[in-house]
This record gives sequence, structure tokens and C-alpha cells, in this order.
Amino acid sequence: MRQRFGKRLQGTWKILKKDIKDLWIAFAIFGVYFLVGRYFLYSLCPSVVITGLPCPGCGLTRAMLSIFRGDFEAAWHLHPFAYIVLVYAGVFLFRRYIQQKKHTHFLTHLKVILAAMVLFYIYRMIRYFPGDPPMSYYYGSVVWRILGRYC
Repeated sequence: MRQRFGKRLQGTWKILKKDIKDLWIAFAIFGVYFLVGRYFLYSLCPSVVITGLPCPGCGLTRAMLSIFRGDFEAAWHLHPFAYIVLVYAGVFLFRRYIQQKKHTHFLTHLKVILAAMVLFYIYRMIRYFPGDPPMSYYYGSVVWRILGRYC
């Protein structure tokens, strides 16, 4: 039993090291974007910065942070898909690193989640835009500044 656990743990570390080695550039770019965006941009969402409009994922990060703080009502208000994304990420991580199984249907499931998020986004834009964040317009966006000069 103990030997089997040790082998599984070694396999987990091997997969994790390979994933980090394969994705280190993406992690680095993401990290730099977060650092630069946090101190120099209004929002970390490229859609908000460029167009001023919220994207289908706007509010997702704040919703997840609310879940981690235990404020489930705020999380639901910000973005109900935070629960789905967290559960899906947890299942993916468990299957990938603990069970060490291939994620054969990962992209299919991800496409379904993203399609549902886009449909929910359309609903929110019709029902709540412009309103409280994250369904609000940012007037400091690149597009607004350009249009403001010429209109």
C-alpha cells in the first residue's frame, strides 16, 4: 500500500514538472500581465481596457475570490459560473494529478462551458447592462478615448 502511494506520488510530481516545463512561458506572460495590469490598467480584462464593455468572464475572478472568502451570495451575484469553473478545475486537477488519467474530453467540456457563458453573457447584457459592476461601461477605455477625439 505504502509503496503504491509512493509510486503514485512520484508519477504526480513527474506530470506536474512536465506541465510546468511545457507551460512556463505562458505562466511567465500571465504573471507579467497581472503585475503590469494591476498597477497600470483600470482592469485586468482586455475587453474592458480596449472597448469598455464587459466580457463573458467579467466578474469571474472576483466571484471566485468571494467564494474563497465564504461570501457565496456576492459570488453568485458577480458571476454564477464561478461555481462551475471551480468544480470543473477541481475535477480536472484531481483526474490529472491524483488519478493520473488522460483528459480526453477536456476541450469538449470546456467548449460547452464557454458556450453557456456566452449565452449567459448575452442575457446579462440585455437584462443588466449598464448597471452595477461587472455589468458596467468603462469610459476610460481605448475605444472611448479614440471616439471622444473624433466625435
